Amino acid sequence: MKNSTPTAALEDIKPLDGTVILEVGNAQAPICLRLATSFAGKIASDLGAKVVKLEPFGGDSIRYAPPFLPSGPEGERSALFKFLNTGKTSLSMPGDSAAARAAVDALLGARIDGVLLEEDNELKECFAERPLALVEIAGWPAGIPVVARLSEFTALALGGLLDMIGEPDRKPLRLGGHQASYAAGLSVFTALMALLAERDAGRRPPPARVSLIETAMWVNWMAIAGIDDAGRPPTRQGSESEFQVVRCLDGWIAVVFSVTQFENLRELVNSPSLHQQKFATREGRLKHMRELYRYLEPWFAVRTRAEVYHEAQARGVPLGPVCAPADLITDPQNVARGFIVPLADASVSGARVPRLPVLWNSQIRMQTSKLREEVVL
Repeated sequence: MKNSTPTAALEDIKPLDGTVILEVGNAQAPICLRLATSFAGKIASDLGAKVVKLEPFGGDSIRYAPPFLPSGPEGERSALFKFLNTGKTSLSMPGDSAAARAAVDALLGARIDGVLLEEDNELKECFAERPLALVEIAGWPAGIPVVARLSEFTALALGGLLDMIGEPDRKPLRLGGHQASYAAGLSVFTALMALLAERDAGRRPPPARVSLIETAMWVNWMAIAGIDDAGRPPTRQGSESEFQVVRCLDGWIAVVFSVTQFENLRELVNSPSLHQQKFATREGRLKHMRELYRYLEPWFAVRTRAEVYHEAQARGVPLGPVCAPADLITDPQNVARGFIVPLADASVSGARVPRLPVLWNSQIRMQTSKLREEVVL
């Protein structure tokens, strides 16, 4: 039978339309795992899946996590919760274990394609022997005895990322935000898609497991691979680093250049000192990195971020201004691409968030057409 849906309507279908995912919360799970599960569910929801969020009795712990909106009842003011869960169908589970399992069994009577949950969830047995795409998020790698509840900070330390940031003679600096949890959430979503593809191929999908610590190690793969290449583990280099952040008139600039771009950078800064023989090769620059930046920094110090950016772009040097979140909201590129959008929650007024960085079908053509019009104007 031929599909009678108009072409325009087909173009607006999202990739996961018709897919139903259960996101099963665990009241005992540390918030770093709850964030990973919620982030995976958010991506699925943004791509069109119907995500049913089963909150443990007493509510999801993220409801009480900062930052908070200026108004609203307790449990409804977390901006983090709103960002991760707007668009999902949220259900509160009974406090009694037997009643909770009965509620889940009732949900499983309808069509369910996939399940996301944290380790040690007592409801996991409800999904056994069912042909579902089941992904479990855990803190520790499989086979390692759990000696303590894991935090995201601990995962950054044990996974090697914490050692990479900061000055070598000072204590390490942590990554901002929840990057380890969100990277794990991306891994959970990837596992979910792989299992759904396995099911669509006619095979029974096995359960999958994602570890927060292993995710941190995987994100840091270049440092681990560098041990074999350099013979020693790379660590935070501070002022010895090849690429650094330097001050300018109104903030900071990230100085980045490849081997083939140093000549362009030298022409941009136009300092005779940069033409010394010791800076002619990358090996030489690495040996004299502090001195190199002493000659670079004065040029940046008397220019704004915008002036540096545009002059560098004209010479093909990929310098980048360090933007504050407020800068991103008004950035012409983000505005033109519609990347910062209103939060789709009627209970919140004026909040804006980044949209999913994925476009498909008519969205691509509409945005391309809009950008072309603006370029012509």
